[in-house]
Amino acid sequence: MPSNLNLDYYYGTEADQYSFYRIPKTLLTDPRYKKAKVLYGLLLDRMSLSVKNNWMDIEKRIYIYFTLENVMCMMDCGHDKAVRLFAELDSTGLIERVKQGQGRPTRIYVKNFILPPLPAPALLAVASSASFASPQAAKLTRCAAPALPTANASLVCGGAPVGPRAG
Repeated sequence: MPSNLNLDYYYGTEADQYSFYRIPKTLLTDPRYKKAKVLYGLLLDRMSLSVKNNWMDIEKRIYIYFTLENVMCMMDCGHDKAVRLFAELDSTGLIERVKQGQGRPTRIYVKNFILPPLPAPALLAVASSASFASPQAAKLTRCAAPALPTANASLVCGGAPVGPRAG
């Protein structure tokens, strides 16, 4: 692939013509979520199709079908990585997979991603764990559960002020 594709600019309302996958901000800032954020966004998108098809269980919970092959194709990855991504979502509780047997695809229940905020001691414990040794992860951890800003306060992330300056 060439390094510069010489692409054209967007003009006028052209920027509104595309559909996008949505990834909740919480997944990007909360240290409890690791690498499968894009896959979760794809699964959330697939839920709209399930709603249209009225795919609900007897408890009225929406489910989707999304195979390993779907993941491998849409995320341009191999089988092992697709398995790891599904396992991460499963282990964090973002999805629940229910096998149906007899060659039928697995039902996937995409769960609500909103978690209660980490208490301050737990946030510090997560920040100092070995799995967050990189500077980027440490910065995300500091940003994960900021205090709500007041009208005269600015939000601080990673030691740098963010938002309107006081004074």
